[in-house]
Amino acid sequence: MTLLSLSLLALTLAADPAPTPAAPSSAPTPARVVLNRVAATVNGEVVTQQELEQRAGDEWKKANLSPPGPERDRAVALVLRRSFEVVVAEKLFHAQALLLQIEVSEEQVTAAIEDIKKRNNADDKMLDGMLAEQGMSRANFREQIRSQLESYNVLSAKVRSKVKLSEEDVKNYYQRHPGEFAGEEERHVRHILVPLAEDAAPGEVSRATLAGDKARERVAGGEPFADVAKTVSKGPGASDGGDLGWLRRGTMQRSLEEVVFALKDGEASKLVRAGPGLHLFKVEERRVGGGKGFDQAKDEIRDRLSMEQTQAYREQYLGELKRDAVIDLRIPELKE
Repeated sequence: MTLLSLSLLALTLAADPAPTPAAPSSAPTPARVVLNRVAATVNGEVVTQQELEQRAGDEWKKANLSPPGPERDRAVALVLRRSFEVVVAEKLFHAQALLLQIEVSEEQVTAAIEDIKKRNNADDKMLDGMLAEQGMSRANFREQIRSQLESYNVLSAKVRSKVKLSEEDVKNYYQRHPGEFAGEEERHVRHILVPLAEDAAPGEVSRATLAGDKARERVAGGEPFADVAKTVSKGPGASDGGDLGWLRRGTMQRSLEEVVFALKDGEASKLVRAGPGLHLFKVEERRVGGGKGFDQAKDEIRDRLSMEQTQAYREQYLGELKRDAVIDLRIPELKE
C-alpha cells in the first residue's frame, strides 16, 4: 500500500464577463484570488502551499501571529522552508520504498498510533483534540505515520547496515563524558518550621522569631536537631524529627535551596523566612545520587551513538537523493 500523492493545482476564482458590454450596470471583473498556490514540484509531483502550512502546524500559526512586516515575512518563509524539507524527504523516501517494494500495512500504522497514545497517556478523544489544535484530521495523521514508518524502513534497508559500534567506542564515550553519568548532588535534610503568615502583624512576627531563635539556640547548645523538631516544628515530618529525606536541586523553593546546599555535613542554618513561615535546616549528610557505572550506562550510550550515526548516514543518503531529484521551486519564500 502506498501513500496517496497530493497533486492539487492552484485554484482561482474569476467572475464571468458581463453578457452585454454596453450595459451601464455591468460590474467590474474581480481580481483572481489564489486559494492554494503550487509551492514546488518534486520529480514532477506537486507540493502545494496549503500542504506545507498544514505540515508546519503550530509553527505556521505562530509565525502568522506576528505583525505584518519584514520580520513576519522572514518567519513565514523560514517555517515554509522547514516544512518543505520534511515533505521533500518524505516524497524521496516514498519513491525509494516503491523501488524496494517496501509496504506499510494498516495494522502497522494502527500499532504505531497506539504506541504514541500509550507514551503520551492519551485516549482517542485526547488524540483527536491534539490533532484538531494542529488543524489535522485523523486520516491525515495516519498518512503521516505511514510515511514515517515507510522512511524508517527505507533507512533500515539502506543505512542501518553501515552503523557499526564497538565496545571500545562505548567505553570511550563514557570516559569522555563523566559529567553525564556522575549523578546529582543530594542532601539529607532535617527541617523545623515555625508558622508565620506572609502578611503577619509585627507582633506575630516577633513571637514567631522568638520561638525560632530559641529552637536554634537549643540546637547550637548541643540538643539533637531531631528532638527539637519534634517539640517545635509544625512542618512536614515533624514527628520524625523534621526528616525530609534526600533532596536534590529543583525540589524546593530556590531561596531555601540556596541555604540548604551551602551547608556542610552536620551544619544547621540560620533562621530563614520564606513562604508559610520561618525555617531552620540541618544537613545530616551530603552525597552524589543517581550516578551510573559503565555497565548501567552502556546500553544508553550505545543507543545514543547508534542514533547519531544513523542520523548522519540519513542526511548523507538524503543528500544523494536530492542531487538526483528534479526540484522546482515556485514561490519566493522557498527560494530565499
